[in-house]
Amino acid sequence: MIYFDNNATTKVDDEVADIILKYMKELYANPNSIHQFGVDIENDMEEAREQISELLKVLLTEIFFTSCATESINWVLKGVAKANKNRGNHIITSSIEHSAVINTVEQLEREGFEITYLNVDKNGVINLDELSKSIRDDTILVSLMAANNEVGTIQPVEEAYKIIKQKNSETYFHIDGVQAIGKIPFDLEKCQCDFASFSAHKFHGPKGVGILYKHRGRRIFPFITGGSQENGMRAGTQNVPGIVGTSLALKKAFQHVEIMENKIRKIRDDLAQELSKLGAKIVTPLDNSVPNTLAFFFPKLRGDIIVNALSEDEIYVSTTSACSSKIKSFSRVMESMGYSDEASRGMVRISLSHLNNSDEAELFVNKLKYVLKFLNY
Repeated sequence: MIYFDNNATTKVDDEVADIILKYMKELYANPNSIHQFGVDIENDMEEAREQISELLKVLLTEIFFTSCATESINWVLKGVAKANKNRGNHIITSSIEHSAVINTVEQLEREGFEITYLNVDKNGVINLDELSKSIRDDTILVSLMAANNEVGTIQPVEEAYKIIKQKNSETYFHIDGVQAIGKIPFDLEKCQCDFASFSAHKFHGPKGVGILYKHRGRRIFPFITGGSQENGMRAGTQNVPGIVGTSLALKKAFQHVEIMENKIRKIRDDLAQELSKLGAKIVTPLDNSVPNTLAFFFPKLRGDIIVNALSEDEIYVSTTSACSSKIKSFSRVMESMGYSDEASRGMVRISLSHLNNSDEAELFVNKLKYVLKFLNY
């Protein structure tokens, strides 16, 4: 099996899986219980929170655990909108955000909030001048992804933060950091923001654990109410096995960045060269993207046909993001970048991890050649 769909999800690291199992079978107490067993588990959970905060270079009290990045994103968008209605009802995002952002702001728009969608250029990058001109006195939030999940484009989030605060110091900035962690150097001391969202299963951690960074003092309403967990901001018994595993997975992800920046980038760039020889059009801007992602298309050939043909040989790639691929067969991101409907329906995405190697890439190319020959391309 060759797995080239790591932007959808990653294999759980073996050591991470072992520690998760230990906390499920042996160290299973509720961290909110007052007996010693529960107190010990709470201490372990807080140690995990502390390690995550140190890796991201933020305060311990600024890290909150959720069930996934989608929940974290919903919490930020809806929580900020409702907590800051007295200041304004204007929110800015881009046209190529993940569906967790796009569908949520559309819901807020139906509730009376005004949404501005920033355009992107042919490489999928926002225009900072357009961002500056879009910020108003009643702008309460700007939400942008650090790296795009479909084509890998890196957004200028550091510059965006400076512009936002210069134009309106009360406007909050949220970064969707899901596709950045473990692929490029990333921490919240350098990439400043008011909120940031992450997902453990994107960096070889477990599914079902999300991270929300909330800068101290920022106004946001709780998204899930009930008990007093997470400092009263997110009710529900915490997923301790997943949280402890996430802490270890994040630590290892930071250690793998150098591999991603060198070994995996070279494999990705070599693949781009080989695919171009076969007639593919490369969508990913190789000089401004996370090193593991490669989006491409073959003119007049649908991407899902290629995905399904390779799947028969246990080679797994994708078309659009996993959250959208079962309900649509075209890339909304590519359309925003100016590609035609036909090209957008042809997109195929390869997304690598530090576990992949050049032998797999060579086998992928050879199998793809066979598929193209079979399709008389």
